[in-house]
Amino acid sequence: MTQITSSWGGGMVDEQGRARALSRCRLFAGVPEADLQRLATVATARRYRRGQLLVYEGDPGDSLLVVVEGSLKAVSSSPHGEELLLAVVEPGETVGELTVADGGARSATIAALTDATVLRIPREAVLSAAERSPALTRALLDSLASTVRRLTGHAADLVFLDIPRRVAKLLLSLPRADGDAVVVRTRLTQAELADRVGASRQSLNAALQGFQRRGWVTVGSQEIRLHDVDALHRFVG
Repeated sequence: MTQITSSWGGGMVDEQGRARALSRCRLFAGVPEADLQRLATVATARRYRRGQLLVYEGDPGDSLLVVVEGSLKAVSSSPHGEELLLAVVEPGETVGELTVADGGARSATIAALTDATVLRIPREAVLSAAERSPALTRALLDSLASTVRRLTGHAADLVFLDIPRRVAKLLLSLPRADGDAVVVRTRLTQAELADRVGASRQSLNAALQGFQRRGWVTVGSQEIRLHDVDALHRFVG
């Protein structure tokens, strides 16, 4: 893998700062403080610019990535350069549980969706902490199960739902703006949204315009306002 030499903005965070960041991560919520300190000791913090690659699909799975600030995206690519967006990873979430479990190669390419700060924890350190902490072992299992369920559901959608219904389901699943239950804001470009539903950008736009004509949504430059959530749910079926 190409080495990325980004630095933490404002200087490298100290060990206590890394421990605090880990304590805010849902995967480590039940881990004893002493184990968090051990993980913080071996963790390295790096800052990445938007679009910068962290790991490539097929790289050795030698570490767990913890998002502290910003967002990452996980994509799978075809030999012809087509991409499928697998997941968006937000602060407090992690990437790499699968490679921690089996030591295999990375199953996706990870890139910074925004400017991001990430902690890298060596695989062996995570496994050692899991041996001492049943809570971490359960959290790793829960995370793996959640990933399998999400990817299984996504595969089923690609087979059983047409593109407009996949787009409607995506709109219903995206996080809403703070304090507003009907406004969806996303840092994804239209091309990335299209990748997420396995469609072209033109097909995505056609679906959104169809929803807008029906009065279900209003599409803005940086947000989508949902006017009829029930109609979207019925449409997805």
